Amino acid sequence: MRLKYKNIIQTLLVITAILLINIILSSSFIRIDLTSDKRYTINDVSKKTLRQIDDIVYVRVYMDGEMPVEFKKLRRSIKETLDEFQIYGRQYLQYDFINPMSGNETEREAFFAELTGKGIEPFTVQINDDEGGATQRNIFPAAAVTYKGKEKSITFFKYNDRLSPEENINLAYQNIEFELISTIKLLSRKNFPDIAFIEGHGELDSYETRDLEKELSQFYKVSRLTIDGEVGILDKYKTVIVAKPQKAWSEDDKLVIDQYIMNGGNVAWFIDEVTVREDSLANGEFTYAVQNMHNLDDLLFRYGARINSDMVQDLQCVYIPVNIAVAGSQPNFQPEPWLYHPLLFPNYDNIITKGINLVKSQYASTLDFVGSSKSNIQKTTLLQTSGRVKITKAPAIISLSQVNEKITETDFNQSFKTIAAVFEGNFESGFKNRILNKYNNGKPFDFTAESKRVKMFIASDGDIIRNDVVRRASRIEILPLGYDRYMKRTFGNRDFVKNIILYLTDDSELLEIRSHDISLRLLDKEMLVLNRNRIIFINTLIPPLIIIIFGIIFTVVRKKINTRKNR
Repeated sequence: MRLKYKNIIQTLLVITAILLINIILSSSFIRIDLTSDKRYTINDVSKKTLRQIDDIVYVRVYMDGEMPVEFKKLRRSIKETLDEFQIYGRQYLQYDFINPMSGNETEREAFFAELTGKGIEPFTVQINDDEGGATQRNIFPAAAVTYKGKEKSITFFKYNDRLSPEENINLAYQNIEFELISTIKLLSRKNFPDIAFIEGHGELDSYETRDLEKELSQFYKVSRLTIDGEVGILDKYKTVIVAKPQKAWSEDDKLVIDQYIMNGGNVAWFIDEVTVREDSLANGEFTYAVQNMHNLDDLLFRYGARINSDMVQDLQCVYIPVNIAVAGSQPNFQPEPWLYHPLLFPNYDNIITKGINLVKSQYASTLDFVGSSKSNIQKTTLLQTSGRVKITKAPAIISLSQVNEKITETDFNQSFKTIAAVFEGNFESGFKNRILNKYNNGKPFDFTAESKRVKMFIASDGDIIRNDVVRRASRIEILPLGYDRYMKRTFGNRDFVKNIILYLTDDSELLEIRSHDISLRLLDKEMLVLNRNRIIFINTLIPPLIIIIFGIIFTVVRKKINTRKNR
């Protein structure tokens, strides 16, 4: 009887201790991530962002219903991340999962059109049924985030031809937190930095940068202006963009942007060193590739870069429709590789370009780093060609008939040429030791010979930032940046340029989230095939056997303890 009371008291004490621990811990949140790559640990930037939101953030994820196992896992990871976000975002973070395939055919088509209008494109997958058949289905690994009347769409899965399917899925896992937090942070931003597109030298017009401007205007005050040789006119802008100038910059305007840099300004240069007019090519004729006399070479050289007067032909390129029919017969357009439109590889070791898809370019030139190795300017390649490249010097003749030329390995014997890079450090003025009293419209100004620590981006192709414009009689259609209307694919141009602007405008804490690596742990498929029966045996019989053995040991030990107590 005494033993019975003793057991009851011990049980009550254990229950009381458990209740007290729960009461104490109910007011705090503790989670221990035991994974080696900390895949379940939320970044401090994310926690800070979520704690600062003061209104409902509503996330609609378009990933519900039937889908392949890989995407079900991606859906689960998104849900786990959102559940984690709710702890720090409190009642302000709300989400829902939506099945785009629900409803009848008319409703689905209308919903698909709505998603496409938001910039969300479907990804076609193959789903196997139980009877061995297979059907193709569109899925939308994307979401829309709404905050205070503003909405932005994000895509979690961005297929990259260079990577295996497993690596693509793994990148999607890695980017979940970045995509969600960067969107929430930018939507909830109270202060909007000023950025500007420079005009007046034949730069891309507002139609040709419309898609990017629309994207950036959600988070920045975007302007377009001419500088007219007035030193200081750019001072209020956090970043300025020079987008494909086709006319010569005057020395007065060069001084303006030089002094802007010297006083802490950041610049994104998208420069065509070679000018190619494609209008003649459309008629099956030829065109000339000539040097673009933009008059910026000396300035860029002083900053540490030289854009060569050449063109890259790359076996990794886009396809264009070419009429292969005999003259006089009915046109027969077939897709052919156009080597002058390379698909550029991002530097996956850099947080700016990590996870970015291939970037589409047109008539890109090679970019060299110049200057002393002792310089404190840090230079990092962000975009480069493939390993099979041919360099053509300008001037040159370009014709569509070149698609019929035989490709030989000996011609494409160069590799991994730099097309775009970032520069960070203290730059020396391009106007140092020059007479300056004739500049700034004759007005005096304070000249700065060396900059503070600033950042600069230089690309040797202006078309990286240009969206296609379809001009019709009744309207003008703006295509998404990076979209190729012949291949019907969207490349990584928009994400790439957006990340560049984030980097230049000091939103680098967002990019820090990209530095979180999740290790890709793949099963050895060959080993699985060779040891299939052994693996099935181990996974089917061993776990129950362990439980039975543990139960027998526990019963025997308990009987011995009770026997000793009864003595």
